[in-house]
Amino acid sequence: MEALSKQLDALRGSSKTGDADFRVSSSGYFEAMRIPLIRGRLFQEADGPDSPHAALISQAFARRYWPNEDPLGKQLQIGNMDGDLRLLHVVGVVGDIRDEGLDAEPRPIVYVNYFQRPAAASQFSIVLRGRGDAATLTAAMRREARALNPEMPTKFQTVREIVSASLDNRRFSMVMLGVFAASALALAMVGLYGVMAYITSERTHEIGIRMALGAQRFDMLRMILRQSFALVLAGAALGILASIGLTRLIGTMLYGVRATDVLTYAGVVGVLVVAAAFASYIPARRAMKVDPMVALRYE
Repeated sequence: MEALSKQLDALRGSSKTGDADFRVSSSGYFEAMRIPLIRGRLFQEADGPDSPHAALISQAFARRYWPNEDPLGKQLQIGNMDGDLRLLHVVGVVGDIRDEGLDAEPRPIVYVNYFQRPAAASQFSIVLRGRGDAATLTAAMRREARALNPEMPTKFQTVREIVSASLDNRRFSMVMLGVFAASALALAMVGLYGVMAYITSERTHEIGIRMALGAQRFDMLRMILRQSFALVLAGAALGILASIGLTRLIGTMLYGVRATDVLTYAGVVGVLVVAAAFASYIPARRAMKVDPMVALRYE
């Protein structure tokens, strides 16, 4: 008891204070959730109530509190979570998780062993990884739970369902943005078609003269498409510059991709070029079919 008191006094005077999430788990939790072990070991059967209390920390915890140190063997005291003032001995470092959302930075987490700190778990979840249909497994687990205690409230969810539910708001925003983007692209195609049709009709006499002087029909097609693509590329350049200026706003709605991702911008320009080709094809075809005699007589 005297040794424990000295250790607690040393920890209270330490500058290594802060906050972290506190989780209670068992030895198989990390394998079931596929949380990788980075260093050290996971909980073992030897970690019993009378042995030194083991703790696992996340990479975010190690980076925040021991950035240039080896965390293995370090001691923690988080008695305010369960009233247990016994020290925790760091035995391993595990990978970070994003349970507050895919767009949230991983929180520092301390994991303790349920068999050493049972008082910290007022409620708990059982994680099961298995093969086969999820609905069949859920039905079997529900039957087993009712057989143990018919009045015990239970809730079953797959990890896929949990992740999908966490993305509902973001998915709705992305669908709405997709609808608006498709509408804008359709309006742009209609506008480009109108502009190119007008330009082609205004250049009917010029086209007739060019063809009378020996220009081929495919030369007229290339001329109209080249002019159309010049307009599209100029608009795309202005749009890219504007989007780069709005990266701070766009970045809050993205996950796993930067707001200035080169492949994304290249894909957008590619879509615009294809849309421009469709919108300009009909005016270009009309330019190919211009009869030089009719065009000169029209003048």
